[in-house]
Amino acid sequence: MFSTSRIKGSKSTERRIIVFIRPAFGASNPHATHLTSCVGFTLVELIGVLAIIAILASLITPNVINQLRSARRDAEDHQLANIAQGIELFVRQNRSFPANLAALSPDFVPTSTGQLTNNPNGFLRYFFVQPNIGGFTNAVGLAPAALADSRFLLITNLIQNAAPSITTDAQFETWWNIDETGTADLKIHRGHVGHLFHLLSLSADGAGGSYAVDGTSTNSGGGTLAAHIRYHVVGTTVALDEANTFGTAETQFTLVSEAGYQFDPDCPNGSQWRVISSGCYAP
Repeated sequence: MFSTSRIKGSKSTERRIIVFIRPAFGASNPHATHLTSCVGFTLVELIGVLAIIAILASLITPNVINQLRSARRDAEDHQLANIAQGIELFVRQNRSFPANLAALSPDFVPTSTGQLTNNPNGFLRYFFVQPNIGGFTNAVGLAPAALADSRFLLITNLIQNAAPSITTDAQFETWWNIDETGTADLKIHRGHVGHLFHLLSLSADGAGGSYAVDGTSTNSGGGTLAAHIRYHVVGTTVALDEANTFGTAETQFTLVSEAGYQFDPDCPNGSQWRVISSGCYAP
């Protein structure tokens, strides 16, 4: 049962709440003990407790929220790094850049397309290859001056769509150099895949010869081949033919390091493609 009583003081009256708890069992037993505990709180004491709780909540809640936000930011940094690794794997395997982030799912980043293209808060992730090499094809390769431009950006914002506009090298450079540390929810991952490329040098010391890089052939047609000094992705297939129109290659290799060959019609048949700076060799 519950009851209340008043305790009168000299100048004020306080209401004290008395709580009686009767045992659940044996309540009707006349030999059972009827009163087991008594707890009392004044109204002032209750207000004090509530005030303390409110103060603690005001101190703890912002800290918890900030910790959750920080954890989400760290998780997004980690996810962008995973996506960047997937882009590198794509370039290495396909010898080209992915057209978009969706192309990475699920073979290069084991997650769904939606989880790739949107961050956990539902805002878009953006992927940009530096415009200067946007039309890169491995058969043509990168000019030596363009190797430094083999870069990409991953951009997202955890509280809104970042909506970057990057169509020129200048715009790309602006975003590349942004200091996002002052905007905690803006996340930018900068990637460079120059280490995946090797230099291939092909030249001619006379008329004739042909070659194919990554399956695309170049023929001399009886004239002198123009020098080919380009960077290609590791694993590129290179085939060298002594005929004026590419057909059957006498020399074929996979690019795993820097390589250079020169066509020399004065060398014996079967060895007219020789390593640069070396003499003719017997086939």
